Formats: sequence, C-alpha cells, structure tokens
Amino acid sequence: MACHTPSIYDFDDVLEQKKFLRKRAKTALKDYCSDNALMESAAESVLNSVINSKEYKNAPFFLGYMPMNDEVNIIPLMKKALCDNKAVYIPRMAKNGNQMDFFKITDFDSDFSCDNPYKIREPSLMCPKLELNTLPDNSFICVPGLAFNLEGARLGRGKGYYDTFLQKIPNINSQVLCGICFTICVTKGIPMEAHDFKVTHLLNEYGFVSCCRK
Repeated sequence: MACHTPSIYDFDDVLEQKKFLRKRAKTALKDYCSDNALMESAAESVLNSVINSKEYKNAPFFLGYMPMNDEVNIIPLMKKALCDNKAVYIPRMAKNGNQMDFFKITDFDSDFSCDNPYKIREPSLMCPKLELNTLPDNSFICVPGLAFNLEGARLGRGKGYYDTFLQKIPNINSQVLCGICFTICVTKGIPMEAHDFKVTHLLNEYGFVSCCRK
C-alpha cells in the first residue's frame, strides 16, 4: 500500500492549510539555509537578477527589509539601491499589534537599532519616516514570504504585517510588489483569504519574473 504524502488538500479550512504550508516551508528552509556558501550565492544571484530590469531601473523608491536567517539576504541589493541614488526605506514594527512604518536609511552601519522581540535590526526613530501619500508610482516594494506561487499568491508568517501595510498604500496598483523567497518555497497551491495581497513579481535565486495574477 502506497504511503500517503500530506498536502494542503487534506484540510478544508484555509487557516489549517496555511498552518500546514508554514510548517512545511520552515522545515525545508532549516536545512537549506544552513549552507553559508549557498546563502551567499543566492544573495549574489538575486542582486544580478534584478538590477538590470526596467522595474528596478525605473523605481525612485526602494522599500526593503532586514532579512531573517531563513530569508534571502537582500542587503547587497539595498546597498546597490543606495549607490544608484534611490530612496531606500526599511520597516520598523510598532510595539503592539501588526502595524509597521518605513523609515529612510542612508547608512547600514549607524541608522539602526535592535529593540524588537524578533531581534531584527530596524531603522532608528531618528530616521525620516515614509508618509504613504508621498510614495511615488513605480516604487519597488520588497515583500518577504515563506512561500509564493507563480500567480503572485503569498504565504506570510501569520502576523499580518505586510497585508496590513499594503492595504494602506493609496496608489498600490501603481507599485512593483516583489515577492522574495527561495525557489524551494515556490509552490502551486497557496490558500488565499480576502485580506491577502498578491505580488506583481517574484524574485528568487534563479531569477526575477512577472507573476500571472488572476
């Protein structure tokens, strides 16, 4: 008798499907991200994949994030954006709830603090805060996730920070929403809820592609 391989289709509830996918993605990433040479190669590949794209070249603002240990390292990409005279912003989480704001950084050595529960480096409150009504069209917004599919559906970590933030952008349909994850976490079935955002592009260590959003 063949051994049954669990899948999201074993669950009828969307929240249970997401829980299953998060566990599967984290398990896959644990071994994958323990290879330091592979991680460095992935960071270089991501940089080279995107900097010659029209989406990157046309972006006046670049909204990045400080990667966690199991996320693609986009710090070289953000440093490149600074060198290319783009306005670079990085999020800072509120003390309570799932709110975050973005702050402009110009120096990766001195513009940061680390006083949040996740021990993620964040911009200092001395940095200028991004007012969303001033966000220009064609800004390049990096959106991390545990998993994506080629239609732009995203599976986050369940805290809702990015879904909440993206809902507040008045000209969201004029922005480049770039989902970033490792190729091992690109999958077909991603359950979606009404508040979930789809990305317009997907970036991983093998390339930068437009999503076929439906």
